Amino acid sequence: MADFNTHVLVAAGVASIAATVTAKVLDLPADLAILFTVCGAIGGVAPDIDLKYSWPSKILFSVLGTVGALIMVFAHLADYTVTELILGAIGFFLLIRFPIWALFHQFTVHRGALHSIAACFMFAIATAAASNHFLSLEPAHSWLLACFMFGGCLTHLTLDELYSVDFMGARIKHSFGSALKLVDTQRILASCAVMFTALVLWIWTPPIEPLFALFKQSNVDWNELFVPKWVVLGKS
Repeated sequence: MADFNTHVLVAAGVASIAATVTAKVLDLPADLAILFTVCGAIGGVAPDIDLKYSWPSKILFSVLGTVGALIMVFAHLADYTVTELILGAIGFFLLIRFPIWALFHQFTVHRGALHSIAACFMFAIATAAASNHFLSLEPAHSWLLACFMFGGCLTHLTLDELYSVDFMGARIKHSFGSALKLVDTQRILASCAVMFTALVLWIWTPPIEPLFALFKQSNVDWNELFVPKWVVLGKS
């Protein structure tokens, strides 16, 4: 299994190249390209949220706790005093960060259902829904962000699978096949939960047609995109 730093660096590298090409092809602003790269890097560690003491797990539940606390505060802004809102927000954060975090890991196993291609789709769909509703991104840009999340997750699974092969010793480790899988056939109920969650989240996703329309509108000269200008000038 690749370590945390390797997952982040490789996913960020792949995402940055893909974001550069995407921004050039679709004529997107630089801030979106940066957002795509960050999302790809996050996707590069997302499958490890089922590892209890990993950074992705701690960060994810800290973010969920913070977002949940803020939503609670703004939803009851007129109902309670400032002191009550602050205490309620702290309590809500602590509830998600510790008890719910611990409960989550009681029902998950590393390299289980969340370490599958089905889970990659779930993470991507969640990204499309969240970016559209909470970041107010356009539908096409939300789906692009979802693609980078999926790509980052898939990079993670691929890296773990490659690390299961000992090229120097020319042998395959026992962990081979446990990372890059469509679903976790050893834990059918967990895999069904992942797919059900993805279907439920799909309800909140924006329409996907604008994404296809965005690519159709693109009119790119691929030579200009990849061939350095000094090469073109040298031939003229």
